[in-house]
Amino acid sequence: MNKNILLSLLLLIASYFVVTFVGFIHMIILNRSFSVPSAKQAGVPMSKSPAYHATIQYHPIYNLLIFPCFALIYLIQVNPVNLWHEMLVTGITWAVVSIIVDYIGWVAIPHPWQLTYKEFYIDYQPWITFIYIIIFSSPFIAGVIMHCIL
Repeated sequence: MNKNILLSLLLLIASYFVVTFVGFIHMIILNRSFSVPSAKQAGVPMSKSPAYHATIQYHPIYNLLIFPCFALIYLIQVNPVNLWHEMLVTGITWAVVSIIVDYIGWVAIPHPWQLTYKEFYIDYQPWITFIYIIIFSSPFIAGVIMHCIL
């Protein structure tokens, strides 16, 4: 088991919150600067917000820019002897934890932004699959950067 699991999970949580925050900021910019209606303005549930739906295609890009940065921080801090093993363990851990957190946080727990299982896992295709692939790949991207540049 990864002896640096706490640091890994802290950086995963940080990257997850940064990506979510960037998504919310993107929706606010679309609403305020480009007059894309919010859920309230459109009279629809939060999950049907035109501003949210206008950002969906950008969600993998947020993840591609943010998760590898946090993975790089992790790998630099840990400086593993077996980089490939650490990247694999971190990628699997981050992907599995993200899938669980997404289910609990976006589907299972009732809140204004709650999505149904279908909305999150079917209607959000192919974006959610791309996101999970990016999260899994982030430590490998960071490892290549670490190996080539640092």
